[in-house]
Amino acid sequence: MGVDSRAKGQRGEYIVRDLLRKYSDLEFERVPASGALSYLKGDLYVPNEDNAFCIEVKNYEESHFNDKMLTNKSNKINTWWLKVKAQAAERDQEPLLFFKYNRSKVFVITEMFPDNVDKYLYLNWLDCYAMLAEEWLQSEEVQWLRRS
Repeated sequence: MGVDSRAKGQRGEYIVRDLLRKYSDLEFERVPASGALSYLKGDLYVPNEDNAFCIEVKNYEESHFNDKMLTNKSNKINTWWLKVKAQAAERDQEPLLFFKYNRSKVFVITEMFPDNVDKYLYLNWLDCYAMLAEEWLQSEEVQWLRRS
């Protein structure tokens, strides 16, 4: 029996949702209709709030965070980041990409410089930073919601 990729994706979204709830004290939820709504993009959000981020979550069998990022334009990390950037721009939000693979920790990619995280990678061709998500969530002060 094959792996149900939609179920695997949902499991990843629940893992990230629970991390966000733990470190933000906000009630993040999965986006209804898997981001198919024109006014709501991404995978996770705080309902009835002005969300500062468009959050995309990817959960795959193998790591795509590897040397192919430097040689292959179709590398999934590159593709995922460009997609979430485009979706975020539609709603004047910041892009945020969480990803994991089988039995790995969760990683995050953000445009925000990590002031308090020591171990991160700067991906200059994408102009973003990658690091362990839990370290980032524990260490950085993130304004999840926009206040008028």
